Amino acid sequence: MAYPSLNSLRTFEAAARLLSFNKAAQELCISPSAVSHQVRQLEQQLNTKLFTRIERGVTLTPIGEYYFSNVQQGIQILLRATDVVMDPKRSRTIKMSVVPFFATRWLMPRLESFQLRYPDWELAIQTSTQKSDFETEDLDLVIRRGKGSWPGLTSKLILSETLTPVCAPQLSTTISNLTDLAAAPLLYNTQVPTEWGEFFSHLGEPFNAPTARLEFQNSSQILEACSTGIGVALMDPTLIQDELKTNRLSQLLGLTVPSLRNYYLVYPDKQRERKGLRVFLDWIEQN
Repeated sequence: MAYPSLNSLRTFEAAARLLSFNKAAQELCISPSAVSHQVRQLEQQLNTKLFTRIERGVTLTPIGEYYFSNVQQGIQILLRATDVVMDPKRSRTIKMSVVPFFATRWLMPRLESFQLRYPDWELAIQTSTQKSDFETEDLDLVIRRGKGSWPGLTSKLILSETLTPVCAPQLSTTISNLTDLAAAPLLYNTQVPTEWGEFFSHLGEPFNAPTARLEFQNSSQILEACSTGIGVALMDPTLIQDELKTNRLSQLLGLTVPSLRNYYLVYPDKQRERKGLRVFLDWIEQN
């Protein structure tokens, strides 16, 4: 059996992470057609479809999501091992897996303060929403969105999430009450499909979920769709401050409710004495 080349896997990982052949091409310094060709060859070799082409780029198929998660982990392991061999100082690296939307919206803007406080430490960040294996992935910690309980793991609250309905300004003019909101095109996150029902239940309002609805795989896709005026999304205002301040999105009806899920730093209890984990915990408690 001939396995895919490391080069084709690297190209697939970039295209899947960025959800764009053009952006992957820019990152890898090759042409978009080369990315498309390598992905097509990989799909033929695996005899499965990894991407679905859409107007604004690509999305991953379910098998593509699974493959991406594992390929990304494998590449990260290879890179970390190479770094340690080439530069032993790389052992002062904190390895983590973070929910993608939280990584870009909360963690990344704060990394400068970490670097200023701990200039001798580096962060190796991979993004995922899947369950992590701390042993095989050699992780110090993960940051996940959930209800705070992961069997066998210690969790520390980072951000208490609130949810507010938001949409593009042109759509907001059609929504003046909860009845209008319930009848509007609502955007659903397939990972938490009950969220709209929970939102209306918190307000004590009846809600019948539509049989045909707009579903997306993650918060980034939902935010993009919402910004273009496709529908209404439930978002944490803390994580979309720029869109709200610049009026690219409008909050509806002045409503904000506590979420049933929050963002947590999670790690095995046996790793609590790891120096890297203690460094990151110390920093994040100040932020």
